[in-house]
Amino acid sequence: MKIWLSRKTNPLKEIFFHILTTLAYLLLMLIGKTSRRSFIDLNIREEFERKKIPIIYSFWHNRLLYLAYLYRKKKVGVMVSTHKDGDYIAAVMKSCGLFAVRGSTTRGGLRALIEIIRYAKSGFPTAFTPDGPKGPKYVLQEGVLYAALKTGFPVVPICWNAKRKIVFHSWDNFILPLPFNRFVVVYGRPFFIRSEAEIRTKKKALQQEMMRIVDLADHYPFK
Repeated sequence: MKIWLSRKTNPLKEIFFHILTTLAYLLLMLIGKTSRRSFIDLNIREEFERKKIPIIYSFWHNRLLYLAYLYRKKKVGVMVSTHKDGDYIAAVMKSCGLFAVRGSTTRGGLRALIEIIRYAKSGFPTAFTPDGPKGPKYVLQEGVLYAALKTGFPVVPICWNAKRKIVFHSWDNFILPLPFNRFVVVYGRPFFIRSEAEIRTKKKALQQEMMRIVDLADHYPFK
């Protein structure tokens, strides 16, 4: 799987890029290694993994960070924006043992969708942030549903929350968890898409399910 960066070559920028992404990776490892986590409905994931059925994960853009740690070295293929900020995300994901497939609804979307479908068919899990790269926040776009249609694999919503975190004033209110933390990870009910007509009928249902598990995660009673 080819990972490419869209920035122009510049030695100083390359050094800065490497330092920043390395620090981001080390921070992510610190967060993950020093924190505890609980799961809700983990059996949904475990059942598909037991049957060796690749999962297409669907999660909101602001919940991306901790999932990169949780699924490190799992060879998950993730759709990542071709915008400049996507370069940093892709590099950190590569350090985590994930595969970044570059594309979005605004640039390279069809090519990236074809590539991530091909990657899923090779037997690996994949992941989408269906409100990315620029929103609107928590508004689902259809790419994840087309991937499910073309592969026959289930879409499984996933969400996490942390007891201690920083919420940025970005378009998605991106969440940065802190080290020495408590996490909850919630899995939603799976969706299979059998026809193009089902894309229209299940789009709303998938969005509602993703918001349901957001509500569960955000109201989890951390001790």
